[in-house]
Amino acid sequence: MLKSLFRLSALSLIMMGANTLAQTPAAPSPAAAAEYTKFKTQNRGEILLETGAVLRFEVTNRETRGEVEIVTARLLDPYAVTDTNYRNLIVTLTPKTADLTAFAETTEGHFDFNPSGDASRLWRKSTPPPKLDEIYHPKAARSAKSAKMAAPTAAPLILGEKDSSGRYVVDVFVGFSTAAASSQYVRNNLEATAQSYVEQVNTALKNSKVENVYLRLVGTGTAPHNPGVVTSVLDDVNTWFAADIERTAPDLVGMVQMPTDAPGSAGGWAGVGGDTHVIGAPWPGAYRHEVGHNVGGVHCPDGSGYNFGHTLGEGRGTIQCGNDLAYYSSPLIKDEQGNVLGDAQRSDMARLWRERAAEMSANRTHKVPFPDAPATGITLQAEDYTGFYDTTSGNTGGAYRQDGVDIQATTDTGGGHNVGWIANGEWLAYKVNLPAAGRYQVSYRVASLNAQGVIQFEKQGGTPVYGQVTVPVSGGWQQWTTVSHEVSLPAGEQFVALALKTGSFNLNWIKLDKLPDSLGTFRLQNVWQTTQYIHIENGNPESTDVPVGYWSSQWVFEPVSGSNIVRLVNRWKPDQVLTISNGNLTAASAAKTDTNSHWELEKVTANEYRLKNRAAPTQYINNEYGRLQVGSIQPGWWSARWKLVAAQ
Repeated sequence: MLKSLFRLSALSLIMMGANTLAQTPAAPSPAAAAEYTKFKTQNRGEILLETGAVLRFEVTNRETRGEVEIVTARLLDPYAVTDTNYRNLIVTLTPKTADLTAFAETTEGHFDFNPSGDASRLWRKSTPPPKLDEIYHPKAARSAKSAKMAAPTAAPLILGEKDSSGRYVVDVFVGFSTAAASSQYVRNNLEATAQSYVEQVNTALKNSKVENVYLRLVGTGTAPHNPGVVTSVLDDVNTWFAADIERTAPDLVGMVQMPTDAPGSAGGWAGVGGDTHVIGAPWPGAYRHEVGHNVGGVHCPDGSGYNFGHTLGEGRGTIQCGNDLAYYSSPLIKDEQGNVLGDAQRSDMARLWRERAAEMSANRTHKVPFPDAPATGITLQAEDYTGFYDTTSGNTGGAYRQDGVDIQATTDTGGGHNVGWIANGEWLAYKVNLPAAGRYQVSYRVASLNAQGVIQFEKQGGTPVYGQVTVPVSGGWQQWTTVSHEVSLPAGEQFVALALKTGSFNLNWIKLDKLPDSLGTFRLQNVWQTTQYIHIENGNPESTDVPVGYWSSQWVFEPVSGSNIVRLVNRWKPDQVLTISNGNLTAASAAKTDTNSHWELEKVTANEYRLKNRAAPTQYINNEYGRLQVGSIQPGWWSARWKLVAAQ
């Protein structure tokens, strides 16, 4: 039988042992303090496993994130001797407390760090969990895999979120039950432990030569709930950490539990294609496996696709199938004996990661700035107005300033003050200096006990009016949520105002974020006739085979509303857009407000869309009869489906 991190029996014995583990962390031993100093000051050295094996290590990278230093190293272990790029030791150092956490991958199994042990027991062998995590398809994932004939849905264009290096960033929040947080496996060092989990995935991606994506930890937290490592956690975690998720906007949400003997317990769970996962605190190596499920991976190959792990037999396999090697399966990787660690048709998780990187990074719009990203948003604190009209005299809240607006201290994230007691017909004005004209997302941090409000965003004085947004009921005067809408604004220094059409809510801040002028440049490839692309090489729109480099077949997706209604601007002739004129599809100049040149993207698959005209919603671009045209279609027509191919 394949030795797997997720396969063993004796469920009751293992669980009884887990439930009786000490929940109060012991003080680090002198040996642990010496080990911390070793990794803090040395790039080469040795570790002594509790099995008696001595392995040399070579540090390959040091990186500081927050209050934690992450050390990635290569253990000189038999199965890694010929792969000089292989990394199988992750150490996190917390200088403030001189604390060390670690995860080591060896031929003898997985080892973590035990700070209460003596020199021979510092590197503790992880006992594998008792049960394989069976394949789990949450309802959301099942519905996403509907039949080809399903009704189309308008959906944002999936472009993904990249940092300044051009790599996709998958933001991660990791929550811990209080029992897991205080256990000997975490020792209340949440950030270091969570960073260790995240680095497991990033190290495996680097080992597997996946270079276009990485995970980034954006937050940690604790909750009292500890039902165990069961599937119900995958839904409940969104409720337990709702405020943290709102604040950090993670693409993936993880949860760490102490094991229980609850029915359905396992070493970890994740929905295939979902965005949540859970692992048991004693099994840190389960983390990369469960994230692999979130990407869409399954276990060992069954011939139904390439989204599987790979096994070499005799206790060796990649992350989804065995989890003994720090690799996601790939036919491009070989072990020291020349064995390929994947198959192009049956086991290529590295390919799946590359293909789904954009979609994984776009589960939520990030709120934590990327490293080295310039500040693009303008935040206005509600209480820092430059002009106002209030229907009552005095400051009911009595805080911050005394000129007639009602202000109080807030318990919202970040503290400070909020404007409260808002009544119908009041207004607040602010001075802003916008760097460029264009589309902006205006967000409001609001709270309301039991009544909806309405905010109108306008130029001070009332003209022009830029847009309105409804304030929802949040359930409490200090239960905060964020609402947004898109507006078009001029550049330069100016005064804007909030006309508070309907009150009965509190306001903490307003934020203006410049939206991109382009969602990207793409070639439109027909799904039925895959050699055909939409172009205007001969003047009129056609769908034929044209060379990749022809700018006449490249279209700039210019957003009109959100990212699912766009104008298609030709790269070769930027004054021409795809539009409908006299019932025919043509390429011509058109005003940005002309809805005949607006196209709604109806998502069919991850990268396939129908193009529906906004002015004539029954009209779709298609080539059903051998020529490019616009007209009504049948739901099953592949001739009306277009794949977006990024232009170079």
